[in-house]
Amino acid sequence: MRCFIGLDLSATEKLALDSWRQQALPEVMPRQITPSSAKGFFNSGPQGSTQPYAVPAANYHITLCFLGSITHRQHEALIYELDNLVAEPFSLTLDNTGVWNGPKILFSAPDNPPEPLMLLAKASRKAARRASIQVENKPYKPHVTMVRKATAALPLPLYSPSVEVHASAFHLFESVSTPQGVTYPIRHSWALKHSMSVREKLRRGITDE
Repeated sequence: MRCFIGLDLSATEKLALDSWRQQALPEVMPRQITPSSAKGFFNSGPQGSTQPYAVPAANYHITLCFLGSITHRQHEALIYELDNLVAEPFSLTLDNTGVWNGPKILFSAPDNPPEPLMLLAKASRKAARRASIQVENKPYKPHVTMVRKATAALPLPLYSPSVEVHASAFHLFESVSTPQGVTYPIRHSWALKHSMSVREKLRRGITDE
């Protein structure tokens, strides 16, 4: 199974981000799946068209650690490691955009990623390595992929997004290819919990619910 550790966005957050995409990038449309293209999906993949296309809002997420294909034994070891990972909930604002020429994506991202997010990503990588999963060493750059097959010819967004995201859990996602496109079902979830004392939580009006 092909997997990654990441953050999901709420339905409201996904709708807000998709609304921004439609208004700021009116030229970009969702990829059209026709019977003929679906029939050849598993043989040729979506590479047949070179047109940029919008990622479905249902697929919006923030990857913490890409795992690739993992074995059943690695999966079980990873679950054990993530069961013992402790991290706090946090919020971030998607208020910046950019294009990466390598994977050819246009993304939205936080201009100032919060420290708890960066620590969670680091801890996720450590957990994966302890489960004997090889993960990349590149600097972590949190983002949400908005458009695929993006090139320099793609017009810049008309304005920047401003979508607040609240993270109260992290998840193990599986990447599943279907004739209708890729989907990312959540296979396991872990709550993010405040590490402060009960008295301090009560003073600040914080609950873990």
